[in-house]
Amino acid sequence: MATIDDDLAKSVTEGFRQAQIDIVNQDLILSGTGDVTVTLADGSKKTGPSWSKLITAANAAGTSAAAAATSATNAKTSETNANSSKTAAATSATNAKTSETNAKTSETNAKTSETNAKTSETNAAASASSAAASLAAAQLLTSVPYEDAPFPDVWAPLSDDLRLLAGFAPYDTLTISGKLLELPSRSMTFTRSTTATYIDKSGVLQTAAINEPRFEREGLLMEGSSANYILNSEDPTKWSSNSTLDKAMVVDGSTQANTFRGTVNAATSANHQATASSNITVAVGDKVTLSARVKATSYRIRFRFTLDGAQIADSFFDGSTGGYMSATAGLTYASSLGSDGYVSVSVTFTAASAGVVTGGIWLNSGTNLPVGAVIYVQMAQCEKNAVATSYIPTGTSAVTRASDLVTLQANGNMGYRMIGDPFNRTLAFEITVNKYVTPSVGYADLMRVNGANNDIIFRAVSASINCYISGSGPSVAITYPFASKIYAQTVDAVNNCTMYFDDKTNVRNGAPTNPNSIGTALNIQSNSSVVYHIRNFRIWHRLLTPNQVKGLR
Repeated sequence: MATIDDDLAKSVTEGFRQAQIDIVNQDLILSGTGDVTVTLADGSKKTGPSWSKLITAANAAGTSAAAAATSATNAKTSETNANSSKTAAATSATNAKTSETNAKTSETNAKTSETNAKTSETNAAASASSAAASLAAAQLLTSVPYEDAPFPDVWAPLSDDLRLLAGFAPYDTLTISGKLLELPSRSMTFTRSTTATYIDKSGVLQTAAINEPRFEREGLLMEGSSANYILNSEDPTKWSSNSTLDKAMVVDGSTQANTFRGTVNAATSANHQATASSNITVAVGDKVTLSARVKATSYRIRFRFTLDGAQIADSFFDGSTGGYMSATAGLTYASSLGSDGYVSVSVTFTAASAGVVTGGIWLNSGTNLPVGAVIYVQMAQCEKNAVATSYIPTGTSAVTRASDLVTLQANGNMGYRMIGDPFNRTLAFEITVNKYVTPSVGYADLMRVNGANNDIIFRAVSASINCYISGSGPSVAITYPFASKIYAQTVDAVNNCTMYFDDKTNVRNGAPTNPNSIGTALNIQSNSSVVYHIRNFRIWHRLLTPNQVKGLR
């Protein structure tokens, strides 16, 4: 039989004893409550918190807000008790004169209790306030001010073409060698029966062909019809300028437009006419707008109107800064200095009586202008219109530019067949209204669905934007003109029509005027009293949430 020596036996016994101590220590720590005492390897003892006590302490931290509320309640109770003690002290003073000293002591103690209660209440209120502040901060950190909208059902970016990224329209086509080819893309339809000019994204004057849309920095340009009565606008050497100006045509400025350069050749006058329009017949209330890009060094630019051959109105602008100087009462005007030194000026005259109006542009000063003084004029235009529109090149007679129109088939895009069908829809786009004068009818419909009575999406009124499903609809106040803003409209299945614009919201409920009417086409249309740009047109066949609407860009 095998045997072990005494030292080995002692070591084995000690190992088993220490293992047993470790098991007991582990059981105390994991299963014990409060503080526990464990045995160390050298036989000494050490007291510390059990695992249960540590968990309890952690949980206690999470219930501090509840403890604060309980403290507030206890404080109130202490205050009540203090008041009771105070009352008892007074009663004791009355009923037990011999115990007056003890009563006063009780009263003092009551005061102390009351003070302590107030302190507890103050601390409790501070704890509650701190807890509320923490909650508000947490909500701020976790709140979502806006959300991304889902991919639209209809989407036309309108930044450089009319193509749809989503939505229904006939496939685009291309004719090559007499053969009509169908392309995989679809587009909105654009019509304008004449050519038209625009300023491209590099700032250069360009000409768009018939039925070609015009894309500028702010998006798709939309204008109504107008005519230019300044003749030979592209050949300034033929302008009806004074003989005191030596005239020449140059290509100048960021627009690279044909430009009149007139140089004073005789110091005999303070006024030198650069150009004047042909005759424009007006009725009372008709408006005539004269516009151009001009510049001159240290002298004034004069925009002058005549009625039946007699001067009727003037306005003056600094030729180098573009700053307004003076004008006849009743004129409306605008001027802005470009980066190339040219000043864009427009002045509108309203006829107080019927007759024949002309508009002219002059170089002007308070005294006779010196020989060598120069005026530059480009894109000169005089139109029988309430606002200045894009430049219309002319020859020997006035030229008319036709209006712009964008259409999109209603079927598959607008969310209904008959306007009375229950449907949910959100529609949004980015719009800039550059110029606006209230038309004689009181409004301008810029977007609506033809055939549907009603589905008027964007109506510009004198100081508001309106939309309609029924005979009336919501509106939001706005000041025209305005720079780029997001417009959104929702319509739900119970005829709530809601519009969102410029951080404003309005809603109105009303059934369609003619629920059986069928929409034929969405029209993005123009008006002679409005110049605007539009882009990023989208439709969702669902209701976006308010946070999703806020997130639209």
